[in-house]
Amino acid sequence: MKSKINNKFVKVIGTLLSISLLAAGCGGGGSSTAQKQVVLNFWKPFEDTENLQPLIDAYQQKYSNVRIVYTKKNVENYQQDLLNALASGTGPDIFSINNSWLPAYMDKVTPAPEKIFIYKDFKDSFVDVVDKDFAVNQKIYGVALSVDSLGLYYNKDILGSAGIATPPKTWNEMAVDIQKIKRSDSRGYFTRSAFAIGTNANVNRAVDVLSLFMLQKGATPYSSDGSRPTFADSVQQSGNYSTPGLDALNFYTSFANPSSVNYNWNSRSDYSIDAFINGRAAMMYSYAYTADTIRQKNPNLNFDVAAVPQPNLDNPSVNFANYWGEVVSKQSKNVDYAWDFLKFISSKDSLDKYYAKHKQPSSRKDLISLQIQDTDIGEFANANLTAKSFYKPDQEKMDGIFGRMIDNIILNGVSASQALSQGQQEAAAITRQ
Repeated sequence: MKSKINNKFVKVIGTLLSISLLAAGCGGGGSSTAQKQVVLNFWKPFEDTENLQPLIDAYQQKYSNVRIVYTKKNVENYQQDLLNALASGTGPDIFSINNSWLPAYMDKVTPAPEKIFIYKDFKDSFVDVVDKDFAVNQKIYGVALSVDSLGLYYNKDILGSAGIATPPKTWNEMAVDIQKIKRSDSRGYFTRSAFAIGTNANVNRAVDVLSLFMLQKGATPYSSDGSRPTFADSVQQSGNYSTPGLDALNFYTSFANPSSVNYNWNSRSDYSIDAFINGRAAMMYSYAYTADTIRQKNPNLNFDVAAVPQPNLDNPSVNFANYWGEVVSKQSKNVDYAWDFLKFISSKDSLDKYYAKHKQPSSRKDLISLQIQDTDIGEFANANLTAKSFYKPDQEKMDGIFGRMIDNIILNGVSASQALSQGQQEAAAITRQ
């Protein structure tokens, strides 16, 4: 009997020792001399090395056996380079994807191990849109270092000259402001527009603005299981049936429809950002990063940013987010280390230091309250609390479909209902593929 007890004791000690040695292998403690040397390759567009280096250095100081090799990629050919590298088995351990790309990358990425990142902690920490975009069935597939949502840029001098004290808060107020601001010449060219929206080709992020309008009106982009598009479906709201996607499409294109009272923009207008910078457009929808472009091209422009107008202030506010998240490749030989690093750099302490040097609207709820009063990014940070996204099984193809819906109405004379119906049919086709 005593021999059996001793044998069981030896087995228990052996098991505990094995577990402790395993834990010591992944950024979890233990002597660095006992840990294997790990190299993690990290690809990301837009972000300069100097902005991420302090986070990388802090992690490497904590875990001396890990080396992070960061590469800033050219966004123009980023996705093709990434797919080619993954196809050849030479891709990075960690890489960035747009928040609408996850459906197309599900077979290429791996979720966070529960021993490293608990879903409840993730859900409680990040704004809702990050949870929606990067978590599936309570598994975490990505983290976001920041989130950018649409804001309403407005020219303070133009609004003031038109007797408008504050930018519009509702769609109805937008319609009123158009009549006070718009100016056109005898040829029908708008020398001054109130809002730089309504068309596709000459409006920055036109598809995002249309998506915002659809979400604000209550349209559901896709069925809950993602199997079919539903943005053209009728829904019951307050006891009545309506087609919110159609209402949104009609509203968006009304700004470029000569028969609409909202008409103040057309295909002959300048590109929206240029029109705003040059004083030919009083207002436009855009993201936080656009402010730098405006300041570089016209340092003297007297502008500010307000919350995007809502259809009805009695309903909860809705905004639209377009941002990037960091994911871990399924091919990585160091998945645990990669996810431990992502959890570290997306923590409250790490991002607080990151934002201090590289000001960005926060992806974390617990840092937004610190940013709301910031004159540069406060409006965008606040918008992240109500931001949503539009499910896209294939972003490039879906954006093309939405762009064609606008073009078919404005340039080809197709009715909005026909354009919307055709758009949903095309979306259904790429979903089946």
